[in-house]
Amino acid sequence: MVATVKLRKQGGSLAVTLPREVVRELGVRAGSTVHLVQVGAGEFRLTSHDPETVAALRVHEKVIDEYRDVFRALAK
Repeated sequence: MVATVKLRKQGGSLAVTLPREVVRELGVRAGSTVHLVQVGAGEFRLTSHDPETVAALRVHEKVIDEYRDVFRALAK
């Protein structure tokens, strides 16, 4: 999907209105927080997932996979 939007001035910033389809795909609503993650020079990705939380969950999954037998033994 490609969505083209126009920027408008709002105070000292620029604002953009997200189309309904983008809002639905992101799973957000008014008052939600979104993150702009720089992926290259002059290029950003808009996401509803906190990149730091996602990175922490990946590390958690790796540790769980590596020590699965230890955690099972401790759970007994």
